[in-house]
Amino acid sequence: MNAKLLARDAMAGWGIGVSGGGSHLGRAIALGLASLGATVVVFGRRREPLEETAALAADLSGTIVPEPADQHLDADLARVLDRIEKEAGRVHGWVNNAVGGRRTLLRSLERSAVEETVESTLSDLILATEAAAARMIDAGQGGAIVNVASMYGLVSPNPETYKNHPQFHNPPAYGAAKAGVIEFTRYAACHYAPDGIRVNCVSPGPFPSQVVQREAGFVAELARRVPLGRVGDAAELAGPVAFLLSPLSSFVTGHDLVVDGGWTTW
Repeated sequence: MNAKLLARDAMAGWGIGVSGGGSHLGRAIALGLASLGATVVVFGRRREPLEETAALAADLSGTIVPEPADQHLDADLARVLDRIEKEAGRVHGWVNNAVGGRRTLLRSLERSAVEETVESTLSDLILATEAAAARMIDAGQGGAIVNVASMYGLVSPNPETYKNHPQFHNPPAYGAAKAGVIEFTRYAACHYAPDGIRVNCVSPGPFPSQVVQREAGFVAELARRVPLGRVGDAAELAGPVAFLLSPLSSFVTGHDLVVDGGWTTW
């Protein structure tokens, strides 16, 4: 599903929050939603990347509003939601994209790093979902929430993939937390359904950031493991997210849409 298949202003007037909106995937998602006319409030701890995302939306039919905030702080989440309501009237949609934590691998695990990763990737997402859903319930008009999980919430990283590039190896706490995101999505979908709120998630495959793409050998190794024969472009995640937020998926909830070029189908 490509965002371009939706009408140009299909989300005109919609207020949508995107966490981690200054990051690689968060930026692409926000721009895709703004291209459909949405008012997108992007948030994260650093102002500069958020403002860079907003600047890229200058020629789009929608707008991107930067709102520096830490999803780990309840007061910051409330401020982001207030901003969405101020800009668009209510919270129509919400995208949990932010992720954090420190990298620590098996045989050298650090308790603090594991706990930090699980907290920022899963615990904060659960609480952000609760906060966004509460605003949707108060408005009484339903809404849609999309969580960004990962293919590594479905399958383990193959150690051979990272043999020559260990600096990019995914830590175990990340995949475990992302698996939790998928299960929480199903849980939330069932429990918020009576309120007209749909909750789905996407599981991206290899979408290397610009920094990672500088390592051509590693990118080639990733592409070799994808049935489509290439890695994904961040913009290719915007369409699936837009689909899950839009009325085109009005009978879809509790679903994990895998966007991995076929990686997990081998």
